[in-house]
Amino acid sequence: MLFIAEDKATYPDGQIPNLEDDEKACGEIARRIEPLLPKNFEGEALGQLVTWSATRFGDDKRFDTWVDAVKAATDYATTGFASGPDQRQRDQALDNADRDKLGVALLSTGRTDDKQLTLRDKSRRWANCGLAAFQIREQLSAKGGELVGQPAETFGAGKGAELRKALLVKPASARTVLLLDCQFPQVHNFIIEVHNDGSRYLAQGYQGAYFAHWWLGLDDSYAGTVGADILALRDRYGRGRPISPEDYTSLVDSLVTAISSTWPEVAEQWRTLPFNPDRQEVDGIKGRAGSPTVVVEAFEVRKPEAARTALGGGDGSLSELATRGLSAD
Repeated sequence: MLFIAEDKATYPDGQIPNLEDDEKACGEIARRIEPLLPKNFEGEALGQLVTWSATRFGDDKRFDTWVDAVKAATDYATTGFASGPDQRQRDQALDNADRDKLGVALLSTGRTDDKQLTLRDKSRRWANCGLAAFQIREQLSAKGGELVGQPAETFGAGKGAELRKALLVKPASARTVLLLDCQFPQVHNFIIEVHNDGSRYLAQGYQGAYFAHWWLGLDDSYAGTVGADILALRDRYGRGRPISPEDYTSLVDSLVTAISSTWPEVAEQWRTLPFNPDRQEVDGIKGRAGSPTVVVEAFEVRKPEAARTALGGGDGSLSELATRGLSAD
């Protein structure tokens, strides 16, 4: 468990929620502490904080401030696994050889030939949809993309026209790209990448279902048996391909409808949305409290070609290149 004393007013006793499961808290905290994260180790530090928040054995991790917590997470992530039960992955202890391998992987690019360690490292980097979106932005920034963000906007009932406008925005220049970091609070976080020619790409991971790598068609890491419905949605909206104008209009229409609906009504739409049309997920959405909203945070990538070159070049989606750049395969 992770405790931050300065957050006692927000969370009881300062205990941070399980950030692997709580998408809203993960997204909010990631944005708040982003300026504190160390350059080139943003993902590792944030991933370690997520792991500590989800760990239910060993000593609690307690810090006075987020500054202290980020420093400790960075030190931990960049020096490998120390001894002690709280320094292990949640589901399996690591022996000394595994610690050495994972320490080396974290100190370099996250690559390792050990498949088991590869999956663990990948899970830490892409633990949930909020982290997947965060990783894409951070990778593009680290590779020289020069990201400039705008304040997040929240759209609820009566704000359909404004949400539509926010989702149909295009870059001001042919030399720039927009990343729209979108979320249903406590449900899902995804990236819409917008190019000046009108091309749009959807990048995402989904907690308990798939990494961004699977959505982009880079591997076969879907959790469990993949259904025909999600495969069809991936073919239409994923695989690093531009979304057709008709499909994008359908997505925007659905999101606009959602913010003026009840959660049971949103659940009825969920199977047609390109996220995770799983029956269990639909049932969970039905029981949510409050009113549905969509949050959009826009980032202008001012030097997309610099990032593209640094990530190996190629046409199409920067989000796919960023995901490939952080792939542990």
